Amino acid sequence: MLTDGTREEAEAEKFALAQFLKTELRMELSMEKTRITGVGEGFDFLGYRVVQTKARRTGRMVGNLFIPKSKLKDLRHKIKVRVRATPTGQALADLIDDLNPVITGWRNYYRYATWATRDFASLDWWLWERIGRWLHRKHPKTTWQELRRRFQATAPDSRWRWVDGPKSLRFFREGGSLHFPHRGIRIPNGWNDPGEKFRKGADRFWASFNTLMDA
Repeated sequence: MLTDGTREEAEAEKFALAQFLKTELRMELSMEKTRITGVGEGFDFLGYRVVQTKARRTGRMVGNLFIPKSKLKDLRHKIKVRVRATPTGQALADLIDDLNPVITGWRNYYRYATWATRDFASLDWWLWERIGRWLHRKHPKTTWQELRRRFQATAPDSRWRWVDGPKSLRFFREGGSLHFPHRGIRIPNGWNDPGEKFRKGADRFWASFNTLMDA
């Protein structure tokens, strides 16, 4: 939850939220784990790093979502383990089938991050080299040029893509990045006053929320 005010006001909001969750949703808010952090410090939320930075065009302070360095490190480790665990006796297509869901899921989740395209391009280059080394272990007597000729796509826009027959490794950067859909702040969520004026369609949202709570 974000709030504009003093630390004392934030503490009061935290207590009120705990009461709301307990009364309305029958949920307990961990007071020890729920930290109050200044927006200038930034914080982690749902796998993203939320940081306030200065906009290039206007100079105003705006909120941005970034991919945490720890998540990039964890992803590289996860992929490295999978590549190493794949015996060189298996086909490249098997390795591609194992990695593609990881690439797609990770890309779809982090495509809203600021500078996501830059991070994705870096991951693509890193993964290209990682699989290239695996192929070299699989075919130690084959030259690098021959490996690329046999297992690399020929299309100009996919020249760095590893393929094996009909199987092709996906790119992190495919589809680019997206702007998170702006919904404003006047959205009913059970915490604010349902009698307030919300944006168009709020009545349907609120009806669905009440139905869920009554179920």
